[in-house]
Amino acid sequence: MKFALFLSLPICIFACVQSDDPDDTDTDDLIEPLPTTAERRLLHEVFTGSNCGPCYDSSERLTEVLDARPELYTVIKYQIGSDPYISREAVRRRMFYLPEEAETYAIPYVHADGVFDFHPNLMNDGAGYTTDDFDIYRAPDAVVELKVTQEIADQTVTARVEMMALQELTSPDLLLHLAVIEKVTTQNVGSNGQEEFHYVFKKWIQDGGTPWTDVVVHESRTETLSYTFVGEYSSETGIANPVNHSVEHTVEEFEDLAVVAFVQDDNTLEVFQSAWTITH
Repeated sequence: MKFALFLSLPICIFACVQSDDPDDTDTDDLIEPLPTTAERRLLHEVFTGSNCGPCYDSSERLTEVLDARPELYTVIKYQIGSDPYISREAVRRRMFYLPEEAETYAIPYVHADGVFDFHPNLMNDGAGYTTDDFDIYRAPDAVVELKVTQEIADQTVTARVEMMALQELTSPDLLLHLAVIEKVTTQNVGSNGQEEFHYVFKKWIQDGGTPWTDVVVHESRTETLSYTFVGEYSSETGIANPVNHSVEHTVEEFEDLAVVAFVQDDNTLEVFQSAWTITH
């Protein structure tokens, strides 16, 4: 490599000395600056349930908004309340966003990029969630680039994540979260009229998230993490008997699984960027 550079150097000097072209451009001007922002994908964490009446309208409203903004969002739907697919992890995530003294929760409810929280049917004086709200929440450029790919072998899901800070991030509380979701489920039908459910949360690949420390701007970091679902599908889960991941699971079709990745400040709740393995 050094030998090739040595041969080309005199040619460059000769060309520069001999040129009288006033339009010659300094080679430094040809180097593209490194990016400082990226297009934001707005994460929607949706807390819902198949036996929750208002959750039907909430789902329809969210679908209408998201369909109008393809490729610009990611979604995790935590089926809680008395939904058969309730899990302790999903309930903990709902409580994570509530004050420490909270003992109960309400659904439907949404957190967009962590810090924007709303009832999708009741916001805007009852007009509900709209594309205008989506655009406002998504307007700030992201300062993190994030990519995720997945492999599924039998009951093991492996996610490979590439993340890079585009500006200085000094928070000591940054966490990479990886959620396994099922694109469509039908075996958790309840009383609210919904016949299928989309982007249903199944499991965190790593409980509590993976710390992102010693962040260096424009230095890519790669994480490869896996989770293996244990046992067989259980149709007996519910509010009185949440899925026990040490012996069973609620995955209907393993080939229908996907991974959602997002970087969040565990203190401020801000989500810096999200990505998933679904393409529209």
